Parts: sequence; structure tokens; C-alpha cells
Amino acid sequence: MKTKNIFKRVFFALFFLTIQLTLAQNTISGKIVDSENQEAIPGANVIVLGSNTGAVADFDGNFTLNTSAELPLTIEASYVGYSSKSFEVTSLDQDIVISLDFGQNLNEVVISASRRSEKILDAPASVSIISTQDIENTANVNDPVRNLINIPGLQFQQQSANSINFEMRAGSGVFGTSVFPILDYRFLQSPASGSFFAFQSGLSNLDIERIEIVRGAASALYGPGVESGVVHFFSKKAIDKPGTSVELIGGNLSTLQGAVRHAYANDKKTFGFKINAQYKKGDEFSLDPVEDAQFLGAINQATANGIVQPVVKNNRIDPSVQPIDQIPVLSRADIDPDGDGNAYLNEYETFMANAHLEFRPNDKTDAVISGGINSGNGLINQAQGPGYAAGNDYWGQARIRSGGFFGQLSYTANDGGSENAPFYLYLTAQRIITKRSALDVQLQYSFDTENFLDSNFTFGADYRDIGADSENTLFGINDGSNDYINYGVYGQGTSRFSDKLDLTYALRYDKLNFVDKGKIAPRIALVFKPNAKNSFRLTYNEAVFGPSALETYVDFPVQIQAPGILDVWLSGQTSAQNFDPNAPIEVVGSGGQVYLPANTTDWPLAVPYGAVADQVLPLLYQGVGANPNYAPLEPLVRNFFSTYQPAGTSGTIQGYNAFNGTPMPQAVGTPSALLGTTTSWEVGYKGLLGDKFAIGLDVYTFARTGSTQFTAIGPTFRLTGAENIPNDLGAQVAADFAADPVISGAITQAVTALTQAAVEAQYTANGIPEAIWATGAPAGALFPGSPAVAPVSAAVAAAAPGQIAAANAEVATLVGGAFVQGGQAYTSLINTAAVGVIESQRVPQNDGIAHISAGYRIFDNVTRSHWGSDLSMEYFATEKLTFWGNASWLSQNEWNPGEENDDDLPFQDFLNAPRFKFRLGMDYLDRNGFQFSLAFQHDDEFNSNQGFYAGTVQEKNLVDASIGYRLSDSVKLDLSSTNLFNQQYRAFPNMPVIGRRLNLRLVFDL
Repeated sequence: MKTKNIFKRVFFALFFLTIQLTLAQNTISGKIVDSENQEAIPGANVIVLGSNTGAVADFDGNFTLNTSAELPLTIEASYVGYSSKSFEVTSLDQDIVISLDFGQNLNEVVISASRRSEKILDAPASVSIISTQDIENTANVNDPVRNLINIPGLQFQQQSANSINFEMRAGSGVFGTSVFPILDYRFLQSPASGSFFAFQSGLSNLDIERIEIVRGAASALYGPGVESGVVHFFSKKAIDKPGTSVELIGGNLSTLQGAVRHAYANDKKTFGFKINAQYKKGDEFSLDPVEDAQFLGAINQATANGIVQPVVKNNRIDPSVQPIDQIPVLSRADIDPDGDGNAYLNEYETFMANAHLEFRPNDKTDAVISGGINSGNGLINQAQGPGYAAGNDYWGQARIRSGGFFGQLSYTANDGGSENAPFYLYLTAQRIITKRSALDVQLQYSFDTENFLDSNFTFGADYRDIGADSENTLFGINDGSNDYINYGVYGQGTSRFSDKLDLTYALRYDKLNFVDKGKIAPRIALVFKPNAKNSFRLTYNEAVFGPSALETYVDFPVQIQAPGILDVWLSGQTSAQNFDPNAPIEVVGSGGQVYLPANTTDWPLAVPYGAVADQVLPLLYQGVGANPNYAPLEPLVRNFFSTYQPAGTSGTIQGYNAFNGTPMPQAVGTPSALLGTTTSWEVGYKGLLGDKFAIGLDVYTFARTGSTQFTAIGPTFRLTGAENIPNDLGAQVAADFAADPVISGAITQAVTALTQAAVEAQYTANGIPEAIWATGAPAGALFPGSPAVAPVSAAVAAAAPGQIAAANAEVATLVGGAFVQGGQAYTSLINTAAVGVIESQRVPQNDGIAHISAGYRIFDNVTRSHWGSDLSMEYFATEKLTFWGNASWLSQNEWNPGEENDDDLPFQDFLNAPRFKFRLGMDYLDRNGFQFSLAFQHDDEFNSNQGFYAGTVQEKNLVDASIGYRLSDSVKLDLSSTNLFNQQYRAFPNMPVIGRRLNLRLVFDL
């Protein structure tokens, strides 16, 4: 309720402020042409300098803009491949024809580097721009995000046909990103996880005007987590670009896409609206049926009964429930609709629609109220394995810019999927409910102080409230108390020491509600412009990073190896994950009844004995009772085993990290969430050599202090030498049984009695009188020559020991043999890789289940550092033909403890990115006829340590190409291909194999 009230108040404040600022308008019209041939330049941008007012030239180069500014005023025209030009307007009936000269434009205005408008040469950061023309003349038609693939310093991940992720300097992850993706100032990351779901982004080719890419840490302005950079998608404004466009795309993989954009603007350009809609469907890239046979088998086995709704008990998933006893959500047929025996996602479908109202009452003011829905499904990849994500993302936004003031309110809510299209992980086959929301409020004010070094200052405040509800399936006991709120305030100034030297300085403070202390992120940059065509930059940045809401509050079994027996329990960073002093080893499969001291190294025979005794002893008692010779011993045998526990050991155990196999001899806890820091120095150059050759070079350092490692927190114990347990157990039980005085006494007594009876029977058969049995007789006493007769007692004493020994051995063999068989059954059933665990205080307690304690180990004083460089070049051969290239290099991408360059890290760490990559390409654009593009992408081979996706990522050499023709002023046809030569590759091991995509696109501008 509190969030809704804030939303309403800010929304109406912005709306009424916009209405109250309406002023009179002046209309200015003109034409933009090429200075050499006087041909019109469609799509050229025209702005009133010092204002928010602008227009776009139509197909004939004509433009009309409305402004409340008083004459005289200055307008500026620009277009890709041409130098910008200013023009002074002194009267409304003035004949305005602006001729642009062929060449590079370094006066392009960017917003994302400083959260305010500035020319790209003045920006205190490394910036790339993807223009409307770049987007229209490209092979990357299936998703606007693919246009990032050729940006220097950006690591692009085509994880599947419909799933894309990207990273920059901090290194690559498969699920989250340290890049901040935003659309018209509204962030596009999934609120709870910090992930970018391209299939729910709502981006459309028809509506994207440009993309600004800012490389490097940007927390000083954007807040925690922006370690690598910013990617800002700007949509076309209805007031500046009215009209109706329709896009149709078809291609292989059964690709079918359709999009429509309709925009209206009134004659005075004070009001406009637009609507967008888009639909996509197609087949997914697949796993290799041979190479991935084991992986597919595991998926199919896990999903044999479909997808189930987990049972919640005590506000947590109950890991003791067998899958067959859980509530089915999707049947096997639902997840394998074509019946090919493969449950892995084989098709995708997305839909989006949005509407925007725009107000521009004067040159200094514009406001937008917008909202929409993004619906889609796709593969997601995280360190524990693949999953399926679906859901509807509902969003609304209101923003206003008036003079130096900027205000924005946005709200996003995602239903996290439904029962018919749930979010689930393949290897657990359990539905995870991922309802999430985000309220974002930004207030900012910029002003100039000419009397103080001709400075410009910007001050602002951000408020972000992220909510999540998993119905206890993901956040467990933390649901209901998992608010994730960030408060941030910042200030930035730019002071001009001379016409050639600017100093930019910024400072931001952020406080997260679940971390005791806030953090400050500074920035300082020196920009030197020796002339209008060149700029040198020296920058220092610090970025703050912390856990996402998911990493903070997660509380669920991420993997269930054996329901009710063993699982991996993942706990977030909301509080410390510690261990009780001298916490014992819980024996897996004992139901929480058997514990061993934490320093145990030899596996006690009492453990396997206890595991099999209940099965072995009844059969043993039955066998003893069925033998007439031993039946009298049955009560004694029962009595012996009623209190018996064997001594001795067999095999050894070692504690280790179940995630990476490294030794973990003892349990060591980890603290609650902390904020880390990234520091970076950067030297950069951007400029023109002549008028046609543009070059950019950045050399930077990157140091990350305060790492977290997703890993096991408590040790798991593996058993070595288990093959000896059956014989050792049988021998120990047999020896103990035979040595028991009660048992041996009973056997002695019984065997002695049997021996005496046998001797007496023999004496009787031999005719020896009973009268001399007790005394015996000398030789010749019975008849001449008769042998001496021993007393019966002496004969028994001579024969009984052997008989007693044989009887003892026979009984011991019987008992020992029973436990040899029991030991064999034990070793066949146990998982020797996990015979014991030490549980942390954060996992469920006293439930009889062994939980491998997993979480995020925090290394607050560890620093990982590297340096790198990005080089970009562009040559404008003619006004229609451009050649370009870029390359990125890293000093290292692996840190292995014990190696010279390990930075003293206590764990192995990878950037999961190639040390070297480069891009080459060319673009040809005839605005009235043919256009084509060609791009080559090379990535070196590199190693990954992304959990389930660890391994070697092969070298890539890919070619993208497109060719198009404008059939008329309103119809354009394109044929394009990504991965033209069909090189089979994967973004990471165990991900789908990516091949060629071929598409035909038809665009109507009505």
C-alpha cells in the first residue's frame, strides 16, 4: 500500500507540472541536404540548441519543429557520416537550407555518460553510439540487443536463439550482469536477480532510435552494481518521429516476427502519442544429441513425471517429498509436446505492447507517461544448470524534464509465470514462483555557474524498492521480510579551466536496507581537447557492488540428490552462515540419528553396522533358530546383539567442497552481505585523423575488492576404501561374537555335553562296562591284551577342545557371513562421494535430512586486478561506404592460486571472457536504393568456471551479412544472415549449439 501511494503522488505531481507549463509555440521549417550533390538527407536530426526540442527530416529532407524560444535562436543539424552544422534562425519566414559536409560527426550528443546532455568529445567516459541507420542496415534483425555484438569491450553471449546476455570489463556471468541496461531511463534488469531477460525486454527494431554504450564503472551516477558500464536504449519520440511502420520477418528455425509502430504528433508539436506491438515465435537452437547425450538423459530423467509444484512445510520447500507425491503442474507431454523424448525447450514465443503519451509545452520541457506489457518465455542459465523462464512483465513510467530538472517514476511487476507456463529448473523439475516488482524514483537537477570556472553541476537522489514473492519456493523463510531497498544521493560537477581543459568530479552515497553501512563511490575525470577533432581523457572511477535480492534472501534446496536423505541447501547473505562450535559430522542416510566428531578421519564400522543391522539380524536369528544344533543359542544371540556396537574402522573420510572438489577439512562460516568496491583508472583518446578516419583508444585498469564466491560453505565428506567394508565388517562382528564369554561359554557347555554323549555312546558300542567309565581301566584289565580304557571325562577333555573350536568357528562364520552380505548391500547403496556433512545454522534443523550447506563465501579483503584496452576505428570512404574495426585485449582472464599472477586469491577465479577479440566490417547505405552490411567477429578460446557451464569455450570466427533495397519511399526489403557460414559454437559449454539464422525482413513506412 505504501508503494502504491508513493507511485500515485509522484505520478500526479509530474502530470500536473507538465500541464501547467504549456506555452505558445513558434514553427520553424527547413531542409537538410548533402553539400556536394544537394540531395536530401532523410533522417537527419535537427535540434534547438539549449533545449529539448528537436525534429527528424522526412524522406525529402524536410523538417518542421515547434519551439517556444524567442528569436534569434540556433539550430543544429547532424547525421551519421556527416559533420554537424549550426544555423542561426532570425525570423519565422526565413528560407532554411542546411548543407552537411561528408565526414565524421564528433559533436553527437550523449546522455548516459553523465546523466545529462553533453557532446561525445566532452564525455568523461568511453562511449559508443549505435544509430538508427546502424540498426536499419544490419543483419541483427531478430533482436535489437544483437546490435551490441560488434561493440568494442563488450562480451556478447548468444546463449540460445531467444536468450542473450552481455557483460563488459568485470567479466562474464551466465545469469546476471554488471552492465546496467536501461530503456528511456527505465532499467531493464530483472528486479530480483539482476539478470537481463532479452525475451522480456520489450525492445523493437521499429522503435529504437539509438543505443548508447558507456564502458567502465558508473556507480558514481547510477548506483550499486554498475561495475562494467551502461547500455541505454533510446526509443523514437512520437512528437519527433510520427507515422506508422510495420515490420514482418520470416526465416529458418520457423522464425515468424511481426511488429507495428504508430505515432501521432499534433501540428504544434506539443503533444503526441505512440503505440508499439510485437510478436515473435520460432524454434530454439538445440543441444547436440550425441555430445550432450548424458546431459539430455539427466534432464529427461529429472522431468520423467513432468514439472511439479513443491510441497512447502514450515515456510520452506520440503525436500523429503518424493516427486511422484508432489502436485503436478505440467505433464511430461506438456514439456515435450512433439514427443521426441527431449524435454529441453525447443521453441519460444514472445509478445509485447506499449503506449506512450508525450507532452512538449515548450522548448525547455517535455514529459512522457507510458506503460506496457512484455510477455515471453525462454531458456535461462545459472551455475546450477538450465531452466525455463516465463511470465508477464507489466510496467508503467512517468518522467519529465523541465529546464535543469529531471524526474522519473517507474514501476514494474512480473507475475513470474503461471501454472501453465511456470518458471522451473530442469534438474529439479520443480516449479519456482518468481513474482517480483520494482519501484524506481529519480529526481535530478542540473544548473550552470558561469562565474565559477564556467561550471555545470548536477545533483540527484534515487530510491529503488525491489519486492519479491516466491510463496516460499525460492526465498523460503525469508518471504515476507525480503525487502530490498536502496537509497542513493549523488552530485557531479564539470568545471572548465580553459577552452581545452575540463575537470569532472562526482560523488555518490548509497545505503542498502540489509547492509549496516553505506558506501561512497567517487569519480574524477580530466578531459583535454587540443582542438575540435580530438579529445584525451584521464579518468578514475570507483563502483560499489553488492548482492542482488536473490543472492541476499534465497533459501531453498538448489539440488535434491535423494529426497528425504540428502540435498544441497542454498542460503543467501541476509545473515551470517556460521556453524556451532565443534559441530559434528551428520552421517548421510541416518535420519539425523548418527553423528561423528568433526575431526573423524577413519570410517567407524559402527556406521555400516547400524545401517544394515535391522535387515541382517532378523535373517540371522531365523537361521540360528532353524538349525537344531544352534537353536538353543538363539536367545543368547539375540541378547548379544541387543547392545552390540562393533569397534574398529574401515576406510577413511575426507572433507571437501562439493562444488569444486577442493579440500575442506573443517567448517568455516561466512559473514552476512557486504558491499565491495571496484576501482579503475582509464586513459582514453577519441578523435579524427583528417575528416574521414575516426579512432578511439582506451587503456584501463580494473581492480575488484570484496569478492563473493557461490560455493559450498560446509564440508561434504567422501569415503575412500569402501570396497573393504564388507569383509572388515564381517570379520569384526565375527571376532567380537566369538570372543563374547556368554556365547563362548554356552557353546563350550553345549559342545562338551554333545562330546560326552558321543564318548559314552562309543564306550557302549565297544562293550566297555559303565562301571569303569568314571575310573577307566589299565591295559589287559578287560581281557588279556585289551587296551587301556581312559575315563570318560578324560576322553571328553581330549576331544572337546577341537569340537568347541570348530563350533565356535562355524557360528562365527555364520554370523560374520551375514554381515559380509550386509556390508555388500551397504556399499552398493551409499554414495561414497557424500557419506557425511557438517550443517550450518542456516539450513533446516533437526529434520533428519543431511543438507550440504551452500551459499556465498565472502572475501572482503581480497582484490582481483587486471588491465585491458579497447581500440576502435572507422573510415568513411565515401558518403555511402564505411569501413570499421575494433579490438579488445585483456592482460589476463584466469587467476589460479599458486601461480605468479594469482593476486593471492584464495580461490580460482575466471573472467569467463577471451583475452583477445576483434571485429571487422563494412557498411554501404544508399538512402534511395541498395544497402548492405558485412561483419566478421573473432573471439579467442577461453576457459570458463561457471559451475554447470565450466570448461573450454571454443574459438569463434563468425560472419554476419545483410543486403537490402528500398523498393519505394515506404517499402524496404532486407535479406540477412547471422553466422552466415554456420560455424557450430556455444556461448558456454553445455549450452545449445548456435548455428546460422537466415531472415527476410519487409518494412512498410506508411
